[in-house]
Amino acid sequence: MTVDPVARGTEHEPRVEAEVQRAALSQLLKGGPLAEALHVVLVLVVAALVWNSLPLALTIGWVGAVTAAAGLRTWWRLQLAQRAPSPEQALRGVRLTVAGVGLAWGFGAAAAIPALGLDEAALTLVVLAGIVAGATSSLVGDRRSFRYLLITVLTPLPIGILLQGHSRPQVIATLLIALFAWGMDRVHRRAYHTFAERVRGAVLLEASTQELARQHAYLDALIASTPVAIAVLDGERLIRSVNPAFEALFGYSAAEALGSNIDRLIVPTGLGAEARDLEARARRGEIVRVEVERAHKDGRHIPVRLSAAAVKAAAEGALVALYEDISDRKAAETAMRAARDLAERVAQARSAFLANMSHEIRTPMNAVLGFVELVLDTELAPEQRRALELVRSSSEALLTILNDILDYSKIEAEHLELEAIPFDLPKVVHATATLLAVRAREKHLELTVDVPPDVPHMVRGDPTRVRQVLMNLIGNAIKFTEQGEVDVSAAVVRCGAADASVHFRVRDTGIGIPPEQLATIFQEFTQADASMTRRYGGTGLGLAISRRLVALMGGELTVTSEVGRGSEFSFTLPFPIETPTAVAPRQAASLGGRRLLVVDDNETNRRIVRDMLGAEGVAVHEAARADAGLAALRRAAGAGTPFDLAILDAQMPERDGFALATTIRGDPDLAPTRLLILTSAGQRGDGERCRQLGIQAYLTKPIARADLIEAVGTVLAGTPSAGGGADLVTRHSIAESRHALRILLAEDNPVNQQVATAMLLKRGHQVDVVSNGREAVDAIRARRYDVVLMDIQMPEMDGFAAADGIRALPQGRALPIIALTAHALSGERERCLTAGMSGYLAKPFKAHELFALVEGSSDGPTPPAPPIDLEGFRSTMREAGAEEAVDGIVRVFAQTAPERLAALQTAARSGDPESVGRAAHAFKSAAGTIGARGLALLLAEIESAARESMLEHVQRELPALEREVAAVLDYLSNSGASHARSPG
Repeated sequence: MTVDPVARGTEHEPRVEAEVQRAALSQLLKGGPLAEALHVVLVLVVAALVWNSLPLALTIGWVGAVTAAAGLRTWWRLQLAQRAPSPEQALRGVRLTVAGVGLAWGFGAAAAIPALGLDEAALTLVVLAGIVAGATSSLVGDRRSFRYLLITVLTPLPIGILLQGHSRPQVIATLLIALFAWGMDRVHRRAYHTFAERVRGAVLLEASTQELARQHAYLDALIASTPVAIAVLDGERLIRSVNPAFEALFGYSAAEALGSNIDRLIVPTGLGAEARDLEARARRGEIVRVEVERAHKDGRHIPVRLSAAAVKAAAEGALVALYEDISDRKAAETAMRAARDLAERVAQARSAFLANMSHEIRTPMNAVLGFVELVLDTELAPEQRRALELVRSSSEALLTILNDILDYSKIEAEHLELEAIPFDLPKVVHATATLLAVRAREKHLELTVDVPPDVPHMVRGDPTRVRQVLMNLIGNAIKFTEQGEVDVSAAVVRCGAADASVHFRVRDTGIGIPPEQLATIFQEFTQADASMTRRYGGTGLGLAISRRLVALMGGELTVTSEVGRGSEFSFTLPFPIETPTAVAPRQAASLGGRRLLVVDDNETNRRIVRDMLGAEGVAVHEAARADAGLAALRRAAGAGTPFDLAILDAQMPERDGFALATTIRGDPDLAPTRLLILTSAGQRGDGERCRQLGIQAYLTKPIARADLIEAVGTVLAGTPSAGGGADLVTRHSIAESRHALRILLAEDNPVNQQVATAMLLKRGHQVDVVSNGREAVDAIRARRYDVVLMDIQMPEMDGFAAADGIRALPQGRALPIIALTAHALSGERERCLTAGMSGYLAKPFKAHELFALVEGSSDGPTPPAPPIDLEGFRSTMREAGAEEAVDGIVRVFAQTAPERLAALQTAARSGDPESVGRAAHAFKSAAGTIGARGLALLLAEIESAARESMLEHVQRELPALEREVAAVLDYLSNSGASHARSPG
């Protein structure tokens, strides 16, 4: 503990000043008797010298005055010893008595000098000068006392001298007296400061000594009271001091420990070398902290935590060592290890039992179900078939119960291990809902699934457990819902570069859960009401298992419910993203710019379709009833902008989808409209009705996004049909239409290789991977491929050179080559096609974009991506509450775009980079606002080139800019430039 010297000096200042005052008073009083006697002697000597020169009365008066003043001082001093006044009172007395003595000398001399000769006057002045000079020492402790003496002795003298005459000697004497007074005052001032500093230094030294002693005592007390054993060693490894804790820990008294070698005292045999190494490390400046054993006086070993460090301020190489007893902790660790070993043995035994039970139960159940399936495939009597169906359903129910019990037992035993594998999250959600769609249709329930496009596709986790939780929640929702809908959704709540959090929700319109039961709904073997067990069945383990599984995956399962209104179960799970998901324009080459009408009475279904297709550049319009949908179709046809496709819900009140399709086919103006039916409850004969009505596609809900996009793209790629011989697009026909392709992927980036390969393998294609263009050419030379995916930037040989090499081979002249590039600027596609590529795909790409290019490559180059994300702009304005302004903004852009282009071309011809930059910047802002990202990127490149005065680059980009502007205007013209949603 240290104290700031300045702060310490300030703290002691009052005491120092008091000590200076006491020392001064002591010094003033100490020479009292001698000074008083000396004054009497001196005045007698002076009287003897001037006896013949002065009148007798004057001489006797002078001697009497000095003697009386000295006597008065003696009397006061004696009285002072008896009364013990305060220092201030004592100092006042000293000053008064000094002034009295000075007055007696001064006025006596002033009266005597006029009557004396020059030599006698000079001798008198010498005596007075001696008195004053002596006072610089005897009165050194008080400046005021000395000045009183100086003034009273010397001030009257010039008067007496000048009364003697005004000749040169008198004037010189007067000046000398004044000079002498000034000099003596300076001498006394220096003497006083020296005296005061000496006293002050002595006081501070004493205070510092006391503070140091106090700190030493404090440190000694700290060390003595510290519960950790402390030993201080010198350079010879001898103990110089120990604290009581050291004595208590090792059993040695301080007398026994002091002067002993630390090794011989407490270091066990065999550990001396280690102890010396630790000491050497500490002396090199390292702070050593280790757990070691040290010996007690009785020979037993004590586990301690040793901390050692060198005392840098000690010249003799001192080292301090701290020993903390860790015997209790070591004992606890030993007990914990024993308990853990026992728990592991119990867990292993329990796991072995669970595995054996699972095997013993599933083996006969598998045989029962297998043989029932075989027998059901044979000819059976109705009664026999009903009995076997009952056996199968009962066996499946029993197997479900057994699975729940085994899962719960694994969770309780903490033996359930989660997988961490890549999987397609939207596909898992859709596939799970599809498995339960039949049960929902049996109860005439609407089962909807909403997985927005921004939910990452490939994530890493345990798909089996995610599916199990969703299966349980959706199954319960269907079980406890008699009418209405069950809505399943997954939405991103947080998305980073490497991971995302997805919020899952299962909402129903069922019976609901009473508030008093919400707290126990997740408990084992518990349902909301005991009567439900009899009415609905179940073990009451489903939600308990789901809650545990969600917790194991890093989430929390929660529920909100209202009796008679339904329930909502939700949870949020974190997933590492398996593949990079950089933001890219959500466009599909075959769908951009199309206009589509969705007629469905369920708002959730309409929103799902709108979000799925709107992200692909489709302008989606909605109608909630069949009559509103028919009116929207007629208005669009009458305005000359008919819809490209109508998606109809099969189950609607008043008039269902098939009845609406019949009306559409019966109207000559609407008959060419392409139709797609979505159904939640497929019926036998639906397919034949679709063919008769000329409905191009028939899909069951819930529908996966990829399947919907592919179905819509397939329908739009065909020709309108009014009925009769239309080829019906279904999930089955889509799957059958895909044929396995042998694909060569030329890509140098390992991550991109894995992404594309995983997508294509899941699609059922064969993929070979090479890392550069030279290997790609060699692979084409050695084997036949259906399609080549060619990265543009690769080492050794880039994509363009590799494409030239492939086209030079006989088998490569007509081979489809699809360029993969990270450049998304307008003009890149033309560059790739000019270089001999068959198609172009910008990274990062989506799975359905890749599939569309690969599987459609045999049909020639793919259609260009839509140049403007108009639906995205509309969605942004809708969120801002200004959707009605979209059409006006688009019309203004279409009207002003040619003028903006002309202004930019004029600026480029003028050769003024600043004008080019301003024109490009203004045009870029307008293009970016409405979602023309390709045009905005190209204008940004031109603006950047103008900023660097690269006008030749601007001139090279102008043709591409003109083509891009034309594409945007054509797109707006074909889409009607106004996509207001139909009413209803």
